[in-house]
Amino acid sequence: RLCRAALRHLFRGASEMNCPKCESTSLVAAHVRDVEVDRCPQCRGIWFDEHELQQLVGMTPSELRALQSKKTDESLNRKRGRCPRDSADMLRVISPKNDSVVIDACVKCGGIWLDDGELSKVATK
Repeated sequence: RLCRAALRHLFRGASEMNCPKCESTSLVAAHVRDVEVDRCPQCRGIWFDEHELQQLVGMTPSELRALQSKKTDESLNRKRGRCPRDSADMLRVISPKNDSVVIDACVKCGGIWLDDGELSKVATK
């Protein structure tokens, strides 16, 4: 039986995903409960494959603590990014849960990028 990390590697291929905002920084796996997301260690943004963000919506701030940080670089929020999964230009859309958050979304693969500090604004109860 293959573990989830091995399956992700097989489907992702040999190349790693790079941060859509920092561009040259490789994303690393982060876990909340049984959900694995990808995070940039430099800017602290988070990549959610399709349906991963939905699994975190409604969690308490303490449950999301592993994905939270205290520093935020607002200049990255204004930067358009390319999808780390398929390199498509991402759309910038206002979150339906919080209109102060602009979500970067890939229409090709369904993935979502949240800049540092945005997760708590769209996912907590």
